[in-house]
Amino acid sequence: MTMLLNILFHRNATNSLCKLQFVYQSLVRNTKYKNPMLYKSLHSSSKCTFRIKSIRECKKQIYNDLKDINTNVQNNVILYKNTDTYDFIVVKLLFYGWIFCNTLIAVTTYNSKYITTWCKDTSWAEYIKINGASFMYFAYSIIIGPPASIVLYLFNRRFVKYVILHKGGKDVSIITNHLFKRYDNITLPLEKVKVTLARQEMKSYLPMRIQGRRLYFILDGQGEFLNEKLFDCTVGSTRRW
Repeated sequence: MTMLLNILFHRNATNSLCKLQFVYQSLVRNTKYKNPMLYKSLHSSSKCTFRIKSIRECKKQIYNDLKDINTNVQNNVILYKNTDTYDFIVVKLLFYGWIFCNTLIAVTTYNSKYITTWCKDTSWAEYIKINGASFMYFAYSIIIGPPASIVLYLFNRRFVKYVILHKGGKDVSIITNHLFKRYDNITLPLEKVKVTLARQEMKSYLPMRIQGRRLYFILDGQGEFLNEKLFDCTVGSTRRW
């Protein structure tokens, strides 16, 4: 009799466990496919907590590292340099090539009848029909050519060669490329310079703004940050203006 009761008890316990296992698998399956957000929250909450904790600790560590940096330097310090002249040469060649091509088009397509027919009482359609396609090329070279040359000139001066922090840490010099001389030097207070991205987030280029100037200055990722932490505390610090 005792043996029979043990068998029945064991069978009931096994059936109960099977039912509980079946219910649990059903709940997990439904949670996974019908409500993935709930499934992630139930199964990866510990991972998320660890990730948030790691990010906070990382930011805290960076803050502590930068907090002890002395920006009151005793001598001029080079924060960034780019000695790779390939990009500078390409931009210069593009500028001079553009000037040469537009000048050549303007000279070869110019005709004195452009002026003589201008004085006549004709419509624009008739004027273009009389002068032909050569007038279109001439108009393109004198209308589009000069503004595009100015844009290339300004763009060329936005490639940064050196960033130098002056003695005392109050002023900074931005040395850029130039078309007609070796470089262009801009010295200004540190408060007027800021970067739009953190140095750690830079991929290929790091845009830099100077207060009062419209276009961005460009720090090439192929350049070298000689004093990374000092750069982050000075030029790379967050500013609003």
